[in-house]
Amino acid sequence: MKRVQVVAATLVSAVALVSCSTPTDAPQGDQAKSGAANIEQVDTFTQVKPSPEVEALLPAGVKSSKKITIVLSAGAPPTSFIAPDGKTSMGLNADIGRALARTMGVEPTLVSIPLDGIIPGLQSKKYDMALASMSPSPERLQVLDMVAFTKGGSAIAVPKGNPKKLSSKALCGLQVGVAVGSFQATTRLPKLSEETCTSSGKPGIKAVELPDQSQVLLALSSGRVAAVMADGPVLGYAQKTQDTKFELLRDESSLTSTGGMAVVKGSELTPALVKAMEVLHGLPEYQKIYDKWGMAGYVLPAGELGQLKG
Repeated sequence: MKRVQVVAATLVSAVALVSCSTPTDAPQGDQAKSGAANIEQVDTFTQVKPSPEVEALLPAGVKSSKKITIVLSAGAPPTSFIAPDGKTSMGLNADIGRALARTMGVEPTLVSIPLDGIIPGLQSKKYDMALASMSPSPERLQVLDMVAFTKGGSAIAVPKGNPKKLSSKALCGLQVGVAVGSFQATTRLPKLSEETCTSSGKPGIKAVELPDQSQVLLALSSGRVAAVMADGPVLGYAQKTQDTKFELLRDESSLTSTGGMAVVKGSELTPALVKAMEVLHGLPEYQKIYDKWGMAGYVLPAGELGQLKG
């Protein structure tokens, strides 16, 4: 199996991570020691063979070049982040992208950028597709075709010891950090604010949107925000691998998100992505990717495969 090795000072080792279905899935024990010098192996999934059904659906340009450029969001491990070499895209989304490209029979180029630059990059044709766990908001579906590939769920980070005794139902009037464009910023936090605060005449939750998860957590450690809301696996991973000291609280809601890969609206690539995801979902590699990153509870159910609608 072809693998490219990169030094990863703060990443987990390439053995399988703990995989439970709580909102705080994260690597445990020795796999999570901050600063440990590990060798992270980037799997190129050469064991995954191209699917003739997928190849037949590829646009002529992709079929002839046998190349595809995939953009990912930076700064949200374990779903998406850049290795310490400053250029290698890592995480669950990167692995899904590499495996998905194999089903298409094309060579992927992965680029990680801030989330708010992804849609403009697709529209300018700088990138062919995005794998950023984006939820299908009405605004996004006006300009994008989105294909389901993962599930998500939220958790809340508070300072160590939870001195204000906060919970997901006790955030009214407080500043809560979220990543710009995230499911928490666009959907979960506004809904929570309405349900637990404004509908009862209490002051609403004040969302503080920041470019990526690292800056959101920095705002928490500096006291700029009282709490942080983000995907459970992202916060769980940060708690185990970073020096930031915080506690995780369960989001007391069954509200989950469906993450979609994206291309521009009406793209010729859309049918191929739908079929490629169906093929990958049926392979053992799909489950293994989630096990590797400690996110087994976020596998997309087979019944939810397909293009996302508003």
